[in-house]
Amino acid sequence: MDLNEFMAFLEMRPKEERWHLIEGFAVMMAPPSLAHQRIALNLCELLNREFVAQRRDLYAYHEIAIRLPDVINFQPEPDVVVASGMASYESFAENFELVAEILSPSNSRAQIETKLRRYREASHNLYVLVIEPREYSVEIYARSRGWEPVSRKRPDDRIELPEFGLRCAVGDLYRGTPLDPHR
Repeated sequence: MDLNEFMAFLEMRPKEERWHLIEGFAVMMAPPSLAHQRIALNLCELLNREFVAQRRDLYAYHEIAIRLPDVINFQPEPDVVVASGMASYESFAENFELVAEILSPSNSRAQIETKLRRYREASHNLYVLVIEPREYSVEIYARSRGWEPVSRKRPDDRIELPEFGLRCAVGDLYRGTPLDPHR
């Protein structure tokens, strides 16, 4: 499928279904768990708080689609996307600076690897985060480090995204989940 075929396909699907276009294939995603959702919203809150404090024209969006210019067979919907703070009427972002994927049972490692490859190709993108909701595990891929992953596996490990001014603990992402270190 290309983007036009995918958008026509989505119009025929129930609104509660969540689909990604990955290398020309429509892939249905499992409904996110409450913990999955909470981690995504915690990350959005942490990022948006920094953007406001720094008066940055960025915003962390939850579950919006992304597209890459000149790539007609790819439209995933990452869990978190950082893009321009000025919202448009589009249902997707092309110029994004961070994407975060929170793993779910429907994610295969091959799908994640394909998404990672594409996310790294985006000219404005600075970061990709891959987060496991059932254990403390955050993989941070940064353009500034040649996209080499850094893993954080303990609740007190630090997450630092200097281009965004974000410094937090891994445990901050898991607030309100079964792994909340402050429970």
